[in-house]
Amino acid sequence: MADKISSNAHPGVAPIESPVTLRQAIVEQLRIAIVSCAIVPGTLLRETALAHSLGVSATPLREAFGVLAAEGLVEIQAHRLKRVSPIDFKETLDLFRVQSELWRLGYVWGLAKITSRDLLVLETAVTAYRDALAADDPAGVMSAAHEFHTAIIMASGNSELLRSTLDRRALIARFILLHGKSTLSRSGLRHHEAMLRAIRRGDSADVLARLDQISARLIAIAQNAAADSTNIIKFTS
Repeated sequence: MADKISSNAHPGVAPIESPVTLRQAIVEQLRIAIVSCAIVPGTLLRETALAHSLGVSATPLREAFGVLAAEGLVEIQAHRLKRVSPIDFKETLDLFRVQSELWRLGYVWGLAKITSRDLLVLETAVTAYRDALAADDPAGVMSAAHEFHTAIIMASGNSELLRSTLDRRALIARFILLHGKSTLSRSGLRHHEAMLRAIRRGDSADVLARLDQISARLIAIAQNAAADSTNIIKFTS
């Protein structure tokens, strides 16, 4: 029986265990697999094999595909074929340019409303960043950095701004884990520690300047990746 399950399974995923809701659990499992590239960009998602690997029926799996498609992680093609969205470097560059403006707006609105509880969240995120670095866990570092920035944007109280940033968080994480791991470093940790110190002393200008540095570096990485992909296409055509 074990051999049969193994041969029918879809690579990169494991059975769902004790979900809060089944669809949410499937979305989370697949999101982690896609962002970490356990399922690589462009992979055809075989519905029957995925349902078997996850231990679920087709209906909640299809619902999960809809959520992931809205996040940009899955493409639903003609004849109901699904695949992990390939990385389009030009679109990724556009994404970073737009998101950097939204992040800054969220910071401007959020910094003025930071509470003691928000500070605890930020401190926890910095600690998680430090621990993930020590454990050589890039995905953990990425998650901690996102929690840090999300906490500040959440403090703005603007639900539309938060939705607009969260909806593309997984796409950004996947790109950074594939092409921008150099940002997940001791230097990145020191940058977040400095931002936290600036928030504590009420120095919004310093926080925004450091955010702008982070955004500029990510845009530069996306620009280089876009240029490299263009050169490869020219070379092979």
